[in-house]
Amino acid sequence: MSKTQTVANFTSCEVSGDGEAIRLSYCDDAGATRDLNISAEQAGALAMTLPRLLSAALRARSRDPNLRFVFPLAECNLEAAAGSSHRILSLRTPDGFEVSFSLSQEALAEMSELIDLGAEPAGGRGAMH
Repeated sequence: MSKTQTVANFTSCEVSGDGEAIRLSYCDDAGATRDLNISAEQAGALAMTLPRLLSAALRARSRDPNLRFVFPLAECNLEAAAGSSHRILSLRTPDGFEVSFSLSQEALAEMSELIDLGAEPAGGRGAMH
């Protein structure tokens, strides 16, 4: 039988010495300090899932299917990936959230075309596939 816990606030986070695990420490709604230990692989899966869940929660709260959770962009960097024809696009928010994407030459060409098109309204033509 599983027991649901509610996170009142996160208190700290750390990476294990070998980089294989991540610990998220938090206080639950009863004030008890708890730790959530997850593998780095599962943390990656969680990171990939959270933006979609945030958008789904926003759409459910607002009852507007066109809304999505967005992050303000403070910095971006494009660099060559060692030993590959791919490029690494890193995006960072003002508060330090950072994500990096591997881009093929084809993806870079598509992005260039989108930039040349200019800004399109939400749901418009400007989408990569």
